[in-house]
Amino acid sequence: MSSNFKIRVAEPNITEEDARAAYQAIKENCLSSGPYVEKFEHDFANYVGVKEAVAVNSGTAALHLPIESLGIKNGDEVITTPFTFAATSNVIVLQNAKPVFVDIEPETYNLDPYKIEKALTPKTKAIMPIHYGGQCAEMDAINEIAQKHNLYVIEDAAPALGALYKGRKAGTLSIAAGFSFFPDKNMTTGEGGMIATNDHELAEKCRILRKNGASKRYYNIYIGWNFKMPDPNAALGISQLKRIESIIEAKNKVAKYYSSLLKDRGVIPPLVKDYNRHTFMLYVILTNNNKQRETIRLGLEREGIETRINFPPMHLQPVYSKMFGFKKGMFPVTEDIAERILGLPIFIKMTKEQQDTVVEKIRGLVNN
Repeated sequence: MSSNFKIRVAEPNITEEDARAAYQAIKENCLSSGPYVEKFEHDFANYVGVKEAVAVNSGTAALHLPIESLGIKNGDEVITTPFTFAATSNVIVLQNAKPVFVDIEPETYNLDPYKIEKALTPKTKAIMPIHYGGQCAEMDAINEIAQKHNLYVIEDAAPALGALYKGRKAGTLSIAAGFSFFPDKNMTTGEGGMIATNDHELAEKCRILRKNGASKRYYNIYIGWNFKMPDPNAALGISQLKRIESIIEAKNKVAKYYSSLLKDRGVIPPLVKDYNRHTFMLYVILTNNNKQRETIRLGLEREGIETRINFPPMHLQPVYSKMFGFKKGMFPVTEDIAERILGLPIFIKMTKEQQDTVVEKIRGLVNN
């Protein structure tokens, strides 16, 4: 991975064992979806603690297929957060449904459950919270609202493999969850995603839809997609999944050291609720204002340190403003956080010396 940055915001952790696993699938001419995918699904379901897992070629597909399989369609509405990557709301729009944004909690940046009921209408069919950065949303409150109003809940668990909410794993807290294995995630398959569910009928429909709607060769019962994961990617995933607990432990160690260094440095480190296990796919700080954020961001960039803004609000993206009439001021917490937040470099092999460098540069930029 070539870059002008001396310290990247994220780095995939690929071992020799990982490379051998992917190569073995290639050597066996397992190039499309086959036995390695089946094993990856089995291992993943066991790890998360669900009955079914469906491997796909992206985290986007892992959200799209459950939405489609649950019958979300034209005229329906889905509650979600505007503080997310585009895939979360895009999959709703691709089903000709309407994303109804609800503002976020100012401490965790997750969907605020206490604002959901005001956004419900007779057209609401589902709620799709994201576990921002790797910390689970308030799923008990969200599920209580969903049960009260007979709504589906789909977890956008893209960054949250292994995250715990009151002792329960992300992916077990709803009818279906979508995970991502993009290279910046805690484990990767290159490109890829996984659906986790305890609903056999839903899993079977997702499996059919991912292979062009065919229930068997050349027998199409739905209009579907080519969302299959290739075996070499699955082989990489099988190998990486074996290390996921040690990866999460390492990311938490890096995050803990960051937070100790950043105490009283003029910025706010992430808040982790005491009943959650954060996976720290992201480590984000909150600055005092946009001017300070940009001073830090540009100053670190000049020093060869990469950062990220996760995320510009979805409701202010041009296509969403045009399609749905969203305007500035509609979701004030999201807009405020998006102006002040900054993602710092975090990866499992990050050294304390690298972290010291990042924080020392931040200290100098804040004090100047």
